[in-house]
Amino acid sequence: MDAASVAQSTTGTLATYAKRIGLRSRPDMEILLDNHAEGKIYTTLDALSGRVEITAPQNARFDEIQITLEGVVKTYVENLSPHTTRARTTAVHNFLKLTMPMRDSDYPQPRIAEAGQTYKFPFNFVIPNQLLPRACSHKCNTEHVHHAHLQLPPSMGCREVSIKDDLAPEMSKVEYSIKVKVLRSADDGKDVSLAEKSRKLHIVPAQAELPPMSILTGHSDYDLTKTKTLRKGMFSGKLGKITVSATQPSAIILPSPSLGDTLPATAMATLNLRFDPHDKASQPPRLGGLTTKIKATTFFAARPNEFLPSHTTMTAHFETVRGVYDTAVPLSSRCVEAVSWTKHKAAPAYTRRGSASSSDSSDCSDDSPEAKPGSEYYSATVLVPITLPTSKTWIPSFHSCIVSRTYTIDLNLSIHTPGSGVPASTVSLHLPFQIGADGNQNEQAPMTAAEAAAELADAEEFLRPRVIEVPNAAHIGNSVLVPRASELPPSYEDFAASQPQVVDPGRC
Repeated sequence: MDAASVAQSTTGTLATYAKRIGLRSRPDMEILLDNHAEGKIYTTLDALSGRVEITAPQNARFDEIQITLEGVVKTYVENLSPHTTRARTTAVHNFLKLTMPMRDSDYPQPRIAEAGQTYKFPFNFVIPNQLLPRACSHKCNTEHVHHAHLQLPPSMGCREVSIKDDLAPEMSKVEYSIKVKVLRSADDGKDVSLAEKSRKLHIVPAQAELPPMSILTGHSDYDLTKTKTLRKGMFSGKLGKITVSATQPSAIILPSPSLGDTLPATAMATLNLRFDPHDKASQPPRLGGLTTKIKATTFFAARPNEFLPSHTTMTAHFETVRGVYDTAVPLSSRCVEAVSWTKHKAAPAYTRRGSASSSDSSDCSDDSPEAKPGSEYYSATVLVPITLPTSKTWIPSFHSCIVSRTYTIDLNLSIHTPGSGVPASTVSLHLPFQIGADGNQNEQAPMTAAEAAAELADAEEFLRPRVIEVPNAAHIGNSVLVPRASELPPSYEDFAASQPQVVDPGRC
């Protein structure tokens, strides 16, 4: 039997069962959100309140209306192994499910939906600022990884809530939705869904800026320093050596959705250039163009990650159930020929550095092995603004159990030598970059009337006046506590008696 026959058979079975229990056609169901507008983005601690309206086409009995706020991650990885017949391996991670408690007064009595009657069921959810520990129950190599997996991931790969491209592949999706189900208990005690509907939401949780990454030697994802030897001409001698370095730029923090349209978020990267001439006659080279682009990397897997994924870790731990998708967006291209060089003289070997100088080693410091005492070198600084284009939907950097998103800033600097016949040299740097989100962390989560009344009652009970009185004389000195022998703490004698005795074999 082919897949189409199986699907038709399954649909027919469900339709027959629904007709047998009294529901011959689907009811009209609407999920209405308060203060909602098309394209609205929700964030941490935002309230999702509204109601569900259900209109039945004919009288139908039901047992429960279930309204939930759910978050799910879906991935699939193409199977390249010849040892399997499956085209792909899929994974679904339901990391969030909040259920709205329903009161008996919300239901009709008896629980029979009358034909043409519209029933309204209110709901109220609050987007949490963190997931429960059970959302990530697999093994992690560090606590830092487990903590990262307990943060809410942003909506990704869902074109129903975001018209603009968010640079996500089809192999990974993060979806949030409000779902409503009409349930009825079957003869075997299981709940059967008579009808259901969902409404997807665009959620971008708050994400604070993390500390700068510690780039280890041999990490192929990033290059923070590059050194290149320059020549005067095709058949001439060396001009000198140029070193281009940079540190991780500060993160771009997406503004809170409640602020509306604001100016594009901007960060700044700093390029430090140092030129060590081959001889005193060599002058610094002429700089050319500087192009900047941002690379978005999406890691997806059909199996939970025990570590934070990267290109380096994927190479070291090659698995067919993991994949990666890279895409780049150009940011800027400009000429930096006007950047001026500053001449320096390397400090003598016996010169002591000031206490205010940095203790970090750098290729642009006077303590570089290339700098001989008394030699001359040149330095320059280039400021590189980073502005995210508004033509894309930018989501914060995140790591979940099976999906991660990271960013890299690629800088390409062209350098021209004075000799003829020598092509321009290019130095490329790849800097780690973060995108965060403000959210509404300063706002308190709204409480329902019942929650506010319970909190007030607890406060009043805690602040209730209490009087400490001297106990009655009849109760003083009349309490006798006689512990049982088994309840007494062990003494040394008891411990010694319980030890096995050593018997001399010769006396047996």
